[in-house]
Amino acid sequence: MSRQIYLPELLSINIKNYTLYPNGLDYTYDFVKGINLILGGNGMGKTTFVNIIKFGLIGLYRKAKDLTRTYKDRAIVKRLLYPSDYFSARKDDSVKTRDEAMVTLIFKIHDTRFEVCRSLEDGSLRAVKIGGKSLEGAIIAEERYERLDEKTQEQYILCQYEKKIEQFSNLTFDDLIFFVNEILFFGENHTTVLWNDGIDGRTDVQNELFNKYFNEPSLDRERQEMQRQAKYYDSLSRHKSEDMRVITKLLDKIKISNTDSSTETSPTVDIIELKGQIETIAGELSSIQASQSEMTREIGILQGAINRDSLQANKLDKEKRQIEREMNASMWETLHPMYNAFVKNIQLNHLCPICSHDAEDLVAQVNDSPMRCFVCGNEIHQSVNEGLAAKYRAIVSAHKALYQGITNKQLKIKAIEETQSRLDNDYREKDLYRRTLLQQLREQEYRRARSSEPDRLQALDDEYNKYAREKAEYQKQSEEYESKALELTSRIEEEILSNVTRFSAIFASYAERFLGVSCSLEYNSYDDRPKRFYPVIDGKIRKQEESMSESQRFFVDHSFRMSILTFFYQSPSFYIVETPDSSLDLSYEKNAAEVFLQFLQKPNIVIVTSNLNNSTFIDHLTSATGIELSMVGLLDIAKQSTIQGSNERIKVLYNGIKKRIEI
Repeated sequence: MSRQIYLPELLSINIKNYTLYPNGLDYTYDFVKGINLILGGNGMGKTTFVNIIKFGLIGLYRKAKDLTRTYKDRAIVKRLLYPSDYFSARKDDSVKTRDEAMVTLIFKIHDTRFEVCRSLEDGSLRAVKIGGKSLEGAIIAEERYERLDEKTQEQYILCQYEKKIEQFSNLTFDDLIFFVNEILFFGENHTTVLWNDGIDGRTDVQNELFNKYFNEPSLDRERQEMQRQAKYYDSLSRHKSEDMRVITKLLDKIKISNTDSSTETSPTVDIIELKGQIETIAGELSSIQASQSEMTREIGILQGAINRDSLQANKLDKEKRQIEREMNASMWETLHPMYNAFVKNIQLNHLCPICSHDAEDLVAQVNDSPMRCFVCGNEIHQSVNEGLAAKYRAIVSAHKALYQGITNKQLKIKAIEETQSRLDNDYREKDLYRRTLLQQLREQEYRRARSSEPDRLQALDDEYNKYAREKAEYQKQSEEYESKALELTSRIEEEILSNVTRFSAIFASYAERFLGVSCSLEYNSYDDRPKRFYPVIDGKIRKQEESMSESQRFFVDHSFRMSILTFFYQSPSFYIVETPDSSLDLSYEKNAAEVFLQFLQKPNIVIVTSNLNNSTFIDHLTSATGIELSMVGLLDIAKQSTIQGSNERIKVLYNGIKKRIEI
């Protein structure tokens, strides 16, 4: 069962004495459940304004605590912060103010009102009121606060604020940092989260999201601990392997030394050498078994995909037949419904369809003049429904793509099975060699036991055996923990799979509105990576974002984020998007606006920044009926450059939007 979480609902923001906005030194904006536009030209502070909103909620944090910890939690990677002068560095020093620059953000979490006041000078949290009651606690810079232990942190207002966030939202403060930075905010750099897997050092949003929020968080914590323990004991096992190799190398030197002399080689040298060879072969056999298991799993995934594609193809077959019936009915709409059956009877049986007598003349007539009525001879007029024809062509194309995909998957399964067959032969050969080595080992041990002289290297063999036993024990413990981790992973995946259909349907409702083709999400594993969601666009799995155009991948990512917020929806929240129209061509601007308008079917707060340009995207947003509209007019409060101040076109566009919203 997914977690019930409550995200912040923005109510208002007040910015005081911030000289980037010299004409708004005491500026208050009330957010509406609808479209909140932040309009202005380049350099007027659009990005700064939305970052101040984020700052009001979570301070200067740009990344939550990393989940990677040293063994047994001896150390924790600290949260990452923006510099304390992040906002003060953008102030206009030519504008003088008497007091400190501050921001006060008012928002609700689960019907509880929060009023948070922060300094735009040094980034510190100054005051918090919750339900009208002030929090108690000392003030401290976040950078210093992060260096303190948890017990010492409790005396500060930052700690008290974090506890209240968790109390009312069912999210830790780190969870809130994650949601605000990774889900609720699509910045001007247009970084996507759907395809990001954390390889580049960024947060793996899917891993965080579905492991922690589609399940009870305790389940994921337990799994992480099992994985840490498995890695720990595997590391110990590897250390023992290294100790065993040290002994083997030492005996190799002894063997070489004895080759140069007349001294008889100790059986222990050969015994340990054989044990090392057996150890190597055992590792190779284990590797083959792991490869076979992975290939069997891959075949299962491919076969499952074939089954799903076959069901989809059957569904398309039914739709195709239905459309064919509708097209025929539309094409021959003035004919008797049995006319085509009559014609076929004439052509096949050479009989009159009315009296059933031989009718060779009728056969020649319908063959020579198929577009004339076989009774009266008048011309038959066809009616073509272009909408049905286009739908029919799309279904035929999708049907063809599905069957081509099925064929490709079947060929891939065949190739994997051929590889498995080669591995089976390799396994049998190596296993036979292992048995031969074991026989040689028994012979050497028998030789040593029969010797009348004590083996001076027996102690080394005893040490080797000791390391081998310890290695086996550590490896066993590692495998036990890994097995427990896999069991927990399976439980987590079962919970995710139970939500896949619902989550995919939500995603489809957004993505299809933008792209105009069928869309869904597939939860699967590719390229030896953990399972995750992949977008399926027009029947094709898009594993990399580069397989889509710039605007397509941005709005597919918007659809993914909006799906997350819709899935977890408990009360109105917000979604901030910077310049969403920057990558759009004219044909997609209306579709893009409709995606945001659909997100607002449930009460939500959408905050959109935009330059004043010739895009029709803003026009489509502001022309929607039944949607609340409001705007932050940066031309009114920010400093304009000489070029912007003298550009009449910018003023016309700005005033037109402003007038439309005020009406």
